[in-house]
Amino acid sequence: MTRSIRIALFLLLIATTASAQGWRGQGRAAGKVTDEAGKPIEGVVVKVALPAENAALEAKTNGKGEWAVAGIGSGTWQVDFTKPGYEARHISVRVSEMNREPPVEITLKKAEDPNEIIAIELKRAADLMAQNKYTEARTIYEALLTRYPTAYRIEQFVARAYYLEGQPEKAIERLKAVTARDPNALEVKLLLGSLLLEMGNAEEGKQVLGSVDDAKITDPAIYVNFGIAMMNKNLPVEAAGYFEKAITKFPAAADAYYYRGLTLLQMASAQGEEAQKADRLQRARADLTKFLELAPKAPEAETARKILEQLK
Repeated sequence: MTRSIRIALFLLLIATTASAQGWRGQGRAAGKVTDEAGKPIEGVVVKVALPAENAALEAKTNGKGEWAVAGIGSGTWQVDFTKPGYEARHISVRVSEMNREPPVEITLKKAEDPNEIIAIELKRAADLMAQNKYTEARTIYEALLTRYPTAYRIEQFVARAYYLEGQPEKAIERLKAVTARDPNALEVKLLLGSLLLEMGNAEEGKQVLGSVDDAKITDPAIYVNFGIAMMNKNLPVEAAGYFEKAITKFPAAADAYYYRGLTLLQMASAQGEEAQKADRLQRARADLTKFLELAPKAPEAETARKILEQLK
């Protein structure tokens, strides 16, 4: 290899090395990180980067909140400060190898906890609901939905407010929005079904309840309320079916026996064969008797006793 070629290769190597490490130097970036009360924050990750040179270094604050990165060249460096529980900060820092720059003083704010904020606002709205200030409460619920759109279950509170404001159609619309996003929202489905029945849409209400897994229903009142709604719509056969479900799954559900007894009496008074009427009357007596055994002091107990006297 000739001398001229060796010199050329040497110069090329120097140029390549200098280019690869162009961000290195005698400069230094340093500073301190504190919270809003002026207390130092330990463990903040400080990432110092020079994008043009594809260079990045990291440091962490110590117990005094201090950090430092040395051995870097002059230029404008991008500095990111991050730590869980705090809002991230991004700043630009000028580094000079000729002059020592003053320490960078940074304050990190506590990051908002969405769950905490939501809980506080829901409590405030609940207090307004208790004061019958439904529109004011709904305003809070809707503001939360705007701020935290993933908290879509708040829609059910909006629906309740609309219902109490005398706008059941809007309540149904909001409940449907929840079930569309979460088909497994049990409580919302049950509330939606009840409202549909109340508004006279019995078929859609039954479809909604029919889509609920019976195994997930843990309260007999759900079946009983649907049965009562059917009774009010003069649909005794469907009503009896819901009371039957309540009694089968919750044998100690006193109300289910009471209302099934009333439903059987309603069915017995309708046109039909005498044998069928007699069977329904007998079953009604049994249900009302069972109701009195389970809840002798219930508000409906006196009515049940009077009906049994008449059926003797």
